[in-house]
Amino acid sequence: MTREDQRADSVRDVVVGVVHHIDAKRWSELRALYADEVDTDYTSLFGGTPQKQTGDALIGGWRGALEKVRTHHLLGPITVELDAAGATAHCHVRALHRAPGAPSGEDWEVLGHYVFSLESGASGWKITAMKLETLLQSGNTKLLAEASASASR
Repeated sequence: MTREDQRADSVRDVVVGVVHHIDAKRWSELRALYADEVDTDYTSLFGGTPQKQTGDALIGGWRGALEKVRTHHLLGPITVELDAAGATAHCHVRALHRAPGAPSGEDWEVLGHYVFSLESGASGWKITAMKLETLLQSGNTKLLAEASASASR
């Protein structure tokens, strides 16, 4: 295996780690995969504008939104482009969300394409940016808000 193949596999491991840690609710392990500052773009799913935020704020927001939601993310295939400054990874995603008792329905599914930007440093690859390009969603599109509201009661 070449050095470039090893670097690409390391990038893939980080991307896969994201969804494994989200699904298992391993927030500190998830946080370790992100840079101190991260650009995120979920405008195709939620509207609004892309955000620049700290890694702590990003993971804290996900933790709050997903604490009462069961998730299962399927990725693949993950293609990696390497350059001197870092890497870009592309992959399809199918994200299943379930919140028992949500008033508008217990299930929400999102299908799309992720683009991750990563930089390599002393502690390995870190995600510096991510964008979701939503292709389709079905079910209760208010599920996260409804689950969050029920958690605060």
